[in-house]
Order: sequence, then structure tokens, then C-alpha cells
Amino acid sequence: MLAHPTADIEGEAVTRAMRSMNERGGLQVRARSREEITRFFDGLEPLDPGVVSLPFWRPEPSDIGAPAAVPSYCGVARKP
Repeated sequence: MLAHPTADIEGEAVTRAMRSMNERGGLQVRARSREEITRFFDGLEPLDPGVVSLPFWRPEPSDIGAPAAVPSYCGVARKP
């Protein structure tokens, strides 16, 4: 299982936020594209729906509306 920030979604705001966090020190944050994150699953069997924005990974039905994309991707895979 992997969840990772991306600048593919809300790119400019994410880039500013990460720059601010990195300038403050501590854990350094780096955004990756969907393609870069997908490569972490090379050699594994990804589970449906694959690498998607967090709220779209097997969302539960909801009466409050459809989920909205957030600037993070996630995925789950297993060894074949």
C-alpha cells in the first residue's frame, strides 16, 4: 500500500505548500506524478482500481455526493 503527494492535482498550490514545508526543515516532501508513483508497483499485481486519487480508491456509497480529487495518489498491490 502506498499513498504519496502529487502536484498533478492543484499543482501550483501543492508546490507552494511543499516548498514552505521543506524550508521549515524536518521531513522533506517531494511530489511525484501518477506515472512515477505507479512505478513503485513494478513487479507487483495492483488491485483495482489501481493508482488513483485517495478518495477514488474503492469509495463507499455516500448520500453527501461524489468524492473530489485530492493532491495525493494511492494504490494497493500484492506479490503475484
